[in-house]
Amino acid sequence: MPTSQTKKRPAPGPVVTKGLRRVLVVVLVLFALLLIDSAYLGAIDLVQWWTGRSIENAGYIWAFLAHLVLGLLITVPVIYYGVKHALRSYHRPNRRAVAVGWALLVTAVGLLVTGYLLARVRIGGFEIGIGDSATRDLVFWIHVALPFVAIWFFILHRLVGPRLRWRSGVVTGLVATSIAMVAVVWHLPPPKAARGVGIHSGSIIATAVSDNELFAPSLVQTESGETIDPEHLLVNEQCQACHPDSHSTWASSVHHFSSFNNPIYAFSVRNTRDAMVERTGSVKPARFCAGCHDPVVLMTGAYDEERWSDREYDAASDPLGSAGINCVVCHGIVDVSPLGNASYTFKDPARYPFAHSDNTFLQWVNRQLIKAKPAFHKRTFLKPLHSTSEFCGTCHKVFLPEELNGYKFLPGQNHYDTWRLSGVSGRGITAWYFPQTIQSNCNGCHMQLMPSNSIAARDRDGSGIPTVHGHGFHAANAAIAPLVGDPNADEVLEACERFNDDALRVDLFALRKGGSIDGELMGPIRPIIPVVERGETYLLETFVRTLKLGHPFTQGTADSNEVWIELRMLSGDRVLAESGGIDEDGVVDPWAKFLNVWLLDREGRRIEQRNPEDIFVPLYNHQIPPGAAELTHYSMTIPPDAGDEIRLEARVRYRKFDSRLIGHVYGRAADAALDEIPIIDLASDSVTLPVGQAREGVESVDEPFPAWGRWNDYGISLVRASGRGGAAKGQLRQAAEAFEMVEELGRVEGAVNLARTLLREGRIDDAGLALSRAAADPNLDRPWSVDWFSAQVERERGALDEAIVRLERVIDSRYPVAIERGYDFGRDERVLLELANTLFERSRLERGEVRDEMLRRVQSLCERGLEMNPQRAGIWYTLSRAAEVMGDEKLATQARNQFDLLRPDDNAADQAIQLARRNDPVANHAAEPIAIYDLNADPKVGQVLQGDTDE
Repeated sequence: MPTSQTKKRPAPGPVVTKGLRRVLVVVLVLFALLLIDSAYLGAIDLVQWWTGRSIENAGYIWAFLAHLVLGLLITVPVIYYGVKHALRSYHRPNRRAVAVGWALLVTAVGLLVTGYLLARVRIGGFEIGIGDSATRDLVFWIHVALPFVAIWFFILHRLVGPRLRWRSGVVTGLVATSIAMVAVVWHLPPPKAARGVGIHSGSIIATAVSDNELFAPSLVQTESGETIDPEHLLVNEQCQACHPDSHSTWASSVHHFSSFNNPIYAFSVRNTRDAMVERTGSVKPARFCAGCHDPVVLMTGAYDEERWSDREYDAASDPLGSAGINCVVCHGIVDVSPLGNASYTFKDPARYPFAHSDNTFLQWVNRQLIKAKPAFHKRTFLKPLHSTSEFCGTCHKVFLPEELNGYKFLPGQNHYDTWRLSGVSGRGITAWYFPQTIQSNCNGCHMQLMPSNSIAARDRDGSGIPTVHGHGFHAANAAIAPLVGDPNADEVLEACERFNDDALRVDLFALRKGGSIDGELMGPIRPIIPVVERGETYLLETFVRTLKLGHPFTQGTADSNEVWIELRMLSGDRVLAESGGIDEDGVVDPWAKFLNVWLLDREGRRIEQRNPEDIFVPLYNHQIPPGAAELTHYSMTIPPDAGDEIRLEARVRYRKFDSRLIGHVYGRAADAALDEIPIIDLASDSVTLPVGQAREGVESVDEPFPAWGRWNDYGISLVRASGRGGAAKGQLRQAAEAFEMVEELGRVEGAVNLARTLLREGRIDDAGLALSRAAADPNLDRPWSVDWFSAQVERERGALDEAIVRLERVIDSRYPVAIERGYDFGRDERVLLELANTLFERSRLERGEVRDEMLRRVQSLCERGLEMNPQRAGIWYTLSRAAEVMGDEKLATQARNQFDLLRPDDNAADQAIQLARRNDPVANHAAEPIAIYDLNADPKVGQVLQGDTDE
């Protein structure tokens, strides 16, 4: 009989009450829907991860919104049911079921917590969520794994409890799997038509999705083949909300002011529209401008409307006319080609739900969705092609189509190919200089990093400072901001000045006695300073060299960019002579040396109103390629009243628009407009010369640049000047002397550049000897140059096989230095063309299959070259010859037609040039093969300098 009575615990009630069962049903239903939704989302994510292709669309984001809503709805029922059920079952004897139940509850809570962390919800000034990408990725994969853990714990929990109803779970699983499979098929894009090259209405165009009738002669295409809803393009405010730093720099950029909100462009394009109506009865040919300048106006189908031609209409305030090249235009481009003229395909980006809603709450939901699922937003608006130079080249490469000028294809400004074929890109075989570090795309220079705390900021350069890419694209256009009254005009000017710091170098290099081109050289000026005599005339040899530019200076609107050399001769503070001064109206001395392009129309008149429809031929081109130099000769006579010393001061000055264009645009208000446009000084040099002192010279304490580099740049400028024909060819001899001096100073560049010069002179054997010396030099760091020029020597000698071997070596670019620096000369179509031409010559010595194999290689090389630049006429010519020999008449005809389209019409230009030279003495002088500029008497001569007041 027991000594004490044991107290019994009352029998527990049911673990799940009727109320809890209802909650459980809600949880299971919501969880099932979440599983189905997750299967859809997960299948798309898996395919994207596996293929590396983005296949998300708007349906995916709606499903993601459903996922968030379902997650929000299930939160309270899960916590309520889990806590209630856990407390009621805490003392149950089946401890295994209790333990698994608690594990299930912890897993469910973890699933909810990770979901909320990924959602990044902002309420007021408080944000819940994770922004760091690495941490976010970890949390995401935990969130993905936890549902499987939860299902496993649920099964274990039910196996030790009430019987599990498998049927519902199997049905849910089958439905989820089926939806996932259908979703993947639905999301896979159809095969994409590739851009090609063809002929349409006399212009080179991309043959792709549509016939382009909506936008021709601009090469813009939309993926849908239709116009775009304006509401889908005018969304900058939405971008600004999350990307304020990028937007603020863009807002003051010329990309923003590219359309009718730019007074210079508006003037020009209205003239072009009027000219096209007069010539053709339609504004359609003027669409040529719109693909790059007015993409929003063009793609919405509004370009042909008369309001854009109305000079009384305030187009700058029109939402379409002031849109410029905005966020969506650039970030909606999905394909580009190397043709230029806006040869891009635009796809209206898939948006998150409620992107276009006017409701404040729904706009908030939209922003939260973007933050919760940023990967889709990033893949939609930022693609690999956006970091390529081909992307920039689609607009920064221009040709004038026959539809516009009523004449023929004419090449225009071209930042892209000139960069691509430069040493700066590491592709250009003919570069004079090859940098240690290449610029592999435009963004490296034109989208510099700026500190930011915006959502897109991250450490991009290893500095530990979060940054974004600036979207100001500042180069040298400091004019538009003040002309349109932009409040950040001063910041734009500062950015342009920073960007152009050390972009150029001007060198007062030497004097020649007697003021003649072949006079005795007195130089270089520094380290020895020559003595000059009163009353004597000297020829001052000056050159301007580009340093860090990746394309010619100035490029762009080179016909209206006002760049000139200002040169002064001073005695103390007294100006003795000057070239390149500015008068009281802001007009530059027309006899100054301008670094521009002088374009003519058919009647020999200068193109000075930005009227591309009238461009016919250049009279001269004084642009300077990257890593090259432009020579200027100045005649200077030392005045009899000069003091014991004279000082020469030179500077290169830049004003975005010249006074003639401003006069056309602003009329009587031109003086005020010129006052608004800043002048940037890009480079300067000065030297003090003793006058009439009885000694040979004095040592200089200041040598502006290494001696070998100055001689080398002088030689480069002479070689380039010799290309202007006539008497200028004689400067090749002087160039050879300069490069011989470089070689004497112990630099292998001297021998290489000497060979290059001798090849131009036709001295093949002497060029071969110079190349042999370069090849034997242990300091040779450009073996590709030796191979390139040696191939030309061997080809001239008839040693075609040796030339082929050397050219193949250049194309392979397996030189250790080239590999280390990232050079790839196989991406220079000129090398491919040279090999193709040499192989074609070699094939003529063979017969049968050997010949045919060589011709097939010629065709393959030409096709590779055309992929890089379909507008190089020489490739089409070589392809036509090879195709004709192979008996492929169709290909031969196509290639001949393209060659005829692209080749210059030299004969047609003669009359226009003769008219220009006869009617314009200033232009005639500047176009001379050897132009000598007078350091002449000027209104400012004799004045005492009080400081510059011309800015």
